[in-house]
Amino acid sequence: MITDFLMRDCEPLFLNEGATRAELELKKLQALKYVVADEDKKRLAQDIRLARAGVAGEKRIVFELRNSHYPLIFIHDLQLEFEGTSAQIDFLVVTPYNTIAIECKNLVGNIEIDANGSFVRTLGRGRYRKREGIYSPITQGRRHVELMKAIVRSEHGKAIQLVQHFTHDDYYHSVVVLANEKSLLTIDDAPKELQEQVIRGDRLLDFIRALDKRYARKNGRESFKAMRNRAERWLKRSVPRTRDLADSYRIAKTARQAKEETTPSPKNVETVPTCPLCGSPMVLRTARYGKNKGNKFWGCSTYATTQCRGIVEYGGRG
Repeated sequence: MITDFLMRDCEPLFLNEGATRAELELKKLQALKYVVADEDKKRLAQDIRLARAGVAGEKRIVFELRNSHYPLIFIHDLQLEFEGTSAQIDFLVVTPYNTIAIECKNLVGNIEIDANGSFVRTLGRGRYRKREGIYSPITQGRRHVELMKAIVRSEHGKAIQLVQHFTHDDYYHSVVVLANEKSLLTIDDAPKELQEQVIRGDRLLDFIRALDKRYARKNGRESFKAMRNRAERWLKRSVPRTRDLADSYRIAKTARQAKEETTPSPKNVETVPTCPLCGSPMVLRTARYGKNKGNKFWGCSTYATTQCRGIVEYGGRG
């Protein structure tokens, strides 16, 4: 049973507050606006809109958790790797009774889960309506939970692993939170177990309370200190990864780059000889008089000051 003194004595704790991966990637995308090639600007604008929507959705989840007045600790953007498998968990919430992986989706349009458990999104209205299937975020959340279980089991002896194999199913959970307030969620035809794993953002605290109440007796209550230790262990396991977003776009050439591309490279330009008399660099000149009038030749660059008359025959064209 969740007691009243727990609610009064402990407030939510945001363990890794600061700029998130999604926010940093949005800034990188916005910076690309000034250098991306014209043919990629439309795609970049769409990616910026999606990234901005994702950041807005995550901020709504942060607001709900931070203002829950509930004894929980949460981590934003936990990135895990184990035996060649990786997972990016939007939020990990540690409560006195459970550990919950939250998959945040700021999906545009109306979301429906049919009797087969498939996700269908409807965009537009009337004759302009478009229905499309999308990858199930429930499956994604379940994979995250399985990876977390595997990591914990790997850090203990075989005897403890055997016990944990039968207890972790009641301790680690996942939920999909639809953060877009304008989207409709239709789940009446979905299997009951799926209905419980997809919620709207404003129902997140109710979901956490109900889950803790359901598993309170079986899992037992942890102190806030023990909760923090557990959350910090997960944060230490995190392996931050960054993406080079510029690789997927063609970068517009600067005026200098364009000029360099049209200028012959050194290997295609005749090497400037040195004066055979004084060793100074030579310059290309054109004969004005005599039988060689109009022909080019290499003359010493110091002729005007030293009157050096070193000459080298020009072997190029023109």
